[in-house]
Amino acid sequence: MNHKPNRILVFRIGQIGDTVAALPSLWVLRQYFPDASIVILSEIPAKKTHLPPETVLPQSGLVDGFEKYPGGASLKHFFVSWRKIRQLRRQGFDTLVYLVPSGRTQKQRVRDQLFFRICGINRLLAFKGFTENLCPRLSDGSLSPLPKEADALLHRLKLDDLPVPPSGQGCMDLQITEAEREKIRNWWKQNGNPETPHGWMAICTGGKASSQLWPWERYAEVVRLLTNQHGIFPVIIGGMEDREVGKKLLDFWKIGLCAAGVLSVRESAALMKDARFYLGNDTGIMHLASAVGIPCIAVFSARNWPGIWEPYGTGHRVLRFDVPCSGCKLEVCDKDLQCLKGIQVEQVYVACVGVIEKQKAEKLKREIISFFT
Repeated sequence: MNHKPNRILVFRIGQIGDTVAALPSLWVLRQYFPDASIVILSEIPAKKTHLPPETVLPQSGLVDGFEKYPGGASLKHFFVSWRKIRQLRRQGFDTLVYLVPSGRTQKQRVRDQLFFRICGINRLLAFKGFTENLCPRLSDGSLSPLPKEADALLHRLKLDDLPVPPSGQGCMDLQITEAEREKIRNWWKQNGNPETPHGWMAICTGGKASSQLWPWERYAEVVRLLTNQHGIFPVIIGGMEDREVGKKLLDFWKIGLCAAGVLSVRESAALMKDARFYLGNDTGIMHLASAVGIPCIAVFSARNWPGIWEPYGTGHRVLRFDVPCSGCKLEVCDKDLQCLKGIQVEQVYVACVGVIEKQKAEKLKREIISFFT
């Protein structure tokens, strides 16, 4: 790129998982444009449970600010949008980086392009490289995997000649602060500093759509096996909406802690950084777990295409059971959760044990190397 931008506006919408998927691209922008001011533009959350980028991203070092715009198509939103255009024009952004989800339609992209042109932004990046067919199928009718969302965003930057890392190797650094680590140390103290000689696991049984929720009773049985046979201590992660099920699980296990609804998004990430692994549904907490570098054993419904929303990086284990209605994209299942109920307790338990045994082998290897060096 011949001319380095001074003020960059990044358009990224969505919730926790969407923000985490944008992390590698945001780090590319920061590393390639170290002196530029980078501001994130995202929608005003429609619900209290919808958590925007500023609740996830570092407050310094990566981006310099956050802007909001109203969703919807009402007359009120039209006037608010016009005020937003005037506001953005006054801020003098010279570059727009279009990190919208891969599912943005061509009509939406044309509309967005016009909007940002009206805002006075002439350089538009990451508009190329969208996959028009987001529902590909193989010759036998089964779903064809899609690239992970984080890599799809990086590919769009690459098409505008920005240097990007290889697929699966993008930077996911959340820059957890010492203050956030101290909050976690205090949280453990407040909960009696339970002994965890065999380590602990992070568990999330919630999610934004009921069609993504593996029955909590099955999680109860998997964790019972893990605690009884491997001594792993369970800690429940999530929002306030996950506390009711969390209490039922703790009553069943007679062991464990519930951090759901107690810690912020970033504090939850700071907590999970020391977990042995994450066990749970396809949800924002899963993406946070992958961002802090722990293995994820993720139970996926078949509502979405494989690949795109799987945890980023290596060492993860995704469990999925395909059914004739795979790819339905429904938020409320009308087939009695056949795809999720097809995933058995034993399968999930074996996946967890596989991660535990791999960690033991890696630890032994490190000890042997240390002994001989």
